Amino acid sequence: MDQEKLYMKQCRNGDKEAFFKLVEPLLGRVYSTSAAILRSSHLAEDAVQNALLEAYQAIMNGKNIRNFKSWFNHLTACRALDLARQRSKLASRTGDLEEIEVPDEQASPIDALIRKEAGHELLESVMSLDINHRTVVILYYYQELSLDEIADVLDVKKGTIKSRLHAARLKLNEKMMQPNPKQVMEC
Repeated sequence: MDQEKLYMKQCRNGDKEAFFKLVEPLLGRVYSTSAAILRSSHLAEDAVQNALLEAYQAIMNGKNIRNFKSWFNHLTACRALDLARQRSKLASRTGDLEEIEVPDEQASPIDALIRKEAGHELLESVMSLDINHRTVVILYYYQELSLDEIADVLDVKKGTIKSRLHAARLKLNEKMMQPNPKQVMEC
């Protein structure tokens, strides 16, 4: 029996520490993915919390989960997208809520690491994409999901994912080729 299955069995038998051992190694990555999708640390925390509750309930209800890591990554991405959709609906009713950005002082250590590794400009460009393109880029490059997995998460056809990814790459290339106003002023 692999470690994930053992932890799930222990969890079903009432060992709450087993659930923590099961999810703890995954939390940093799913949080950073959720934060990137939602552009909000607070909403990312909500998405991860919702996924944790749903995962615990699924385990306790005896759901057959073959690969917990993959399933939990998928679940968290779905919960982040759910919150993004709710936020979008609210924004359409109340104004331009979509443009809220998280100040740098609220960035998690994971977000700081991503910024350092990927380059601040590229990350800013990714974050400026609309939700459909941003989500595909994040799931493909940061979460390292396959096109088929992304299609499953977003509940769209694989061809749509390919198209969105291609369009996102074009938009990112265009943004990265534009002169940076800060650099122009420094000259």
